[in-house]
Amino acid sequence: MSLDTQFLTLVTMVASGVVVSALFDTYKLLLRPTPYWNRVIVDTLFFLTQSCLVFYILFLSNGGILRFYLFLAVLLGISTYYAILQSVYTSFLNTFIQIIQSAYQFVKRILNKVLLQPIVRLIQLIIAIIVGILSVIWKILMMIYSVIIFLIRPFIPKFVQNYLLNLLVTCSRIMTRIKKGIRKFWNKRRRKDDEASS
Repeated sequence: MSLDTQFLTLVTMVASGVVVSALFDTYKLLLRPTPYWNRVIVDTLFFLTQSCLVFYILFLSNGGILRFYLFLAVLLGISTYYAILQSVYTSFLNTFIQIIQSAYQFVKRILNKVLLQPIVRLIQLIIAIIVGILSVIWKILMMIYSVIIFLIRPFIPKFVQNYLLNLLVTCSRIMTRIKKGIRKFWNKRRRKDDEASS
């Protein structure tokens, strides 16, 4: 190897040590699992991957020729990172993550207000109109039913009257439960929307 190639390889290995250390801090902050054995396995895979990456960079620099001073160069890069650059990089990384999270929350709120809430309000309005129409129809039917029963009641046997009365009470209870269930569901949905928008 020429002197220029050796110098380029040396600088590349120092830079590789810095990059590997920065990647490890990024991995610890974003992807490292909590359970111990999972962490051991994933850490091992991470370091194997980084070793392959460093060797690939070495291969591009000098054809993959290993020298003892190259290991020292990588250690120098790692030491330089942890001594000088780690605090700056981790501070930048934390700030960047906070910016991304804030942007995500902002976009989420905008989409919720612009798209989701209008659709939910429209569905609520449609359901309220349908329930209102059904309630009016139900009341009209009950009025007609009451008039008809009043007119033909003398001619209806007692057991038929009792059956019709029980049927009417059952239908009325079902309608009341349906209206209460719909009202309860939409009130809960409205509270969730208010909490999400606040």
